[in-house]
Amino acid sequence: MQAVQGWPEVGERVRDMRLARGLSQAALAEELGIDRTAVVRIEAGERQVSALELGHLSDILRVPIAHFVTQPPAAVTTYRTLLADDPDQGARDRVLLDVDLEAHARDAEWLKDQGLLERAPHLITPGLVGDAEAAVELARDVRRQIGIPSGSLGPLAEVGELFGLYIVVVDRDVSGASLQLEPGFGVAVIGGHAQPGRRRWTAAHEIGHHLTGDAYHSDVGVAASDAEKEKVIDAFVGEFLLPTDDVRAAWSGAAQAEPYSQLVRIAAEYRLSWSSTIASASRADVIDRRDVQGLRARTPTRGDFLEIVGYEPPADLTPGTTGPGWKRAVFAAWRNGRISAERAVQLVHNTLTVGDLPQLEVFVKQ
Repeated sequence: MQAVQGWPEVGERVRDMRLARGLSQAALAEELGIDRTAVVRIEAGERQVSALELGHLSDILRVPIAHFVTQPPAAVTTYRTLLADDPDQGARDRVLLDVDLEAHARDAEWLKDQGLLERAPHLITPGLVGDAEAAVELARDVRRQIGIPSGSLGPLAEVGELFGLYIVVVDRDVSGASLQLEPGFGVAVIGGHAQPGRRRWTAAHEIGHHLTGDAYHSDVGVAASDAEKEKVIDAFVGEFLLPTDDVRAAWSGAAQAEPYSQLVRIAAEYRLSWSSTIASASRADVIDRRDVQGLRARTPTRGDFLEIVGYEPPADLTPGTTGPGWKRAVFAAWRNGRISAERAVQLVHNTLTVGDLPQLEVFVKQ
């Protein structure tokens, strides 16, 4: 990402973050130890900001210093509008999610520049997917390409990396967003507060946008004009996470099973939300459409899973999750001295401590 071209850009980024954090100019000035008029001038681009003040702004607004001095990706800028003086929570969430996305993109670009991350080695050529039928075929094609034509997909941060999409899960109550940095190489941020099945749906959704060549996508505040495209991506996700043929095979293999129990088994095996499981079964025509509403209302409890399948579905995409390729790249950067141990911990989103990092080889001179 390129550096900002002047102080007005710095000021705009300070203003957006102040509003996203719900601070007044007076409150930010008090935190910084300067007059409110100084904050007004900073946001207007009329006052320079010292390195010390940038550090303080980073701490107060909880963003990396780089956020203030680098331009956002062009794809993000195209969709972004200035925040109103009193933004609603949805607008704040979108800005904060974009901040997470930009930070993840900066880290990914740096690791790629170091030769530690690569584009997808076998990404299919992205193209326009005009309708739900084509989206379903895309899902089947990419499953075949990665050698999993049927069955449950593994951890989706790992699956995303097969297509050059590097996913991180953040401790935020949002859905997700993705950004293509170049064909076959992109990043996605998933909110970690949703239910596990919903998180997997969101991650697959971002994989769908990545595969169809979308430069930028955010699930926060989806415009009405994007509704048709979202339906197409939803069709991709449904088939990608739970192939229709798998549903029919499971049903024919347990013809005597009570529908509710069979659906619970499928939800557990494929780690889907209950609503997604019901929708997939309905598309596969294995349940009567008249029963859909009643089945949706019977969301399984922990006890239902334990009684019917003997275990609870393992949670995927918990906060801090990154894929194995991402972790290997971070550890390689640490091993060869390009980053500190503390920075390595930051890059794996504090899922490890410094003491948990892989051991370095120690050579004793004879």
